[in-house]
Amino acid sequence: MATLTESYVQSINNGAVPNIENAWAYICKSECHKAIEESMQKFEDTIREAVVQRIPIEEEELEESYIEAKREALGLFTKKAVGSVADEYIKELK
Repeated sequence: MATLTESYVQSINNGAVPNIENAWAYICKSECHKAIEESMQKFEDTIREAVVQRIPIEEEELEESYIEAKREALGLFTKKAVGSVADEYIKELK
């Protein structure tokens, strides 16, 4: 909301009429970008906790840990992503 408000105030101060559609698209993209960053960090943290500390590890355990980390990262992204552009960003995350 703060970003949206800033965008409106900036437009008004510059003598323009705020474009609600462009402001919302910007917010959606910004939130999806943040969601990707947080999801990637979640993936890395999950792998680090599940695998790195247990090396050597069996291949099956490694694969299970990878699948779980990927599931958690995608779940986090789904919770945090905003708008219809989320589908574009989820492809990038995968």
